[in-house]
Amino acid sequence: MSFNRCLDNAYRNASKMDVQSTLRLLQTVIGSVGIFGNFVVCIVIAKVPAMRTLTNAFIFNQAVIDFLGSLLMVLDSNIAIPAVLHRNALIAGIQCFIWDSSVILWVIYVASTLNLVMLTSERYLAIVYPFKYLTYFRKTRATAMLVAVWVSAIGYKGTNVIYRQIVDRACVIASLSTAASLAWGIVTFLVEYLIPLIFMTFCYVHIILQLKKASSTVHAEPSTSQQGDNSMSGSLLRARRNTLKTLFIVFATYTICWLPNQVAFFMFNFGFPLNFNGAFYLISVALVQLNCCINPIIYSFKYKQFQTGVRVLLKPCCPKLAHTREGESVAVTLSHR
Repeated sequence: MSFNRCLDNAYRNASKMDVQSTLRLLQTVIGSVGIFGNFVVCIVIAKVPAMRTLTNAFIFNQAVIDFLGSLLMVLDSNIAIPAVLHRNALIAGIQCFIWDSSVILWVIYVASTLNLVMLTSERYLAIVYPFKYLTYFRKTRATAMLVAVWVSAIGYKGTNVIYRQIVDRACVIASLSTAASLAWGIVTFLVEYLIPLIFMTFCYVHIILQLKKASSTVHAEPSTSQQGDNSMSGSLLRARRNTLKTLFIVFATYTICWLPNQVAFFMFNFGFPLNFNGAFYLISVALVQLNCCINPIIYSFKYKQFQTGVRVLLKPCCPKLAHTREGESVAVTLSHR
């Protein structure tokens, strides 16, 4: 019996190591793709003048956030803290409270969510309330929103360190009181997932209704003198629709990727057992990390303005790839004004 038990324990440990090794490799691949993809997005927006719009400022910030998240993902999955922490208290504190808690990584993940909310807000105001948008939405306001994303994420998620403590030079998960655990679980689920989800769903539903209304106006039978204006309006509407479709896919991807992790953490804070080294939790974290690398892929296949920007950037070395369809560059430039 004792021999069989030893074999069973050895098999479980081997299976656990296989799962963790596989996920580590997966996280490294995902992170590497995210580093490259988000770097390309940043370069295209920074180098192509037509890409420097308020909407793309938020997309640029999203790419910076996801680039940093991808970079830290690769480092975090391949650099583990030692079982016995450093003798120096400061270094031990950094190892446990900063690195092992992944507090910086989770700050970036929350910043990604908040920036997506801000991006949705910008598009909502531009499409549903265009006159107010032109009057009140300036570069200074957009800059303030971008700064608020980072300040809020750091101030809120920096509290992740409360889940770690040092005991006998070992970094262990801290035990919170039942009331504190319940309260933090509810706040986390609401702030990081449910409230952003409800808000963005409301915005996109309202935007879709507004675009349908605008579409019916544009496609009404025009007089001869109005055909030129309606043609430009149609191009602008198509460009805005393309931007909306792209951002809606980004939003849907966020919803799917974040759901397992948020549900797992929510249930954990309500007393349900959760193995932080188990396959389910690690896969849920991998899905959150996948969200960091998938946006550039979405832009490449769906975002016409980004595709045009890439062609413009490649024009000096690849003239054939730099071809832009007639009217496309005008439409994508106007779509965010």
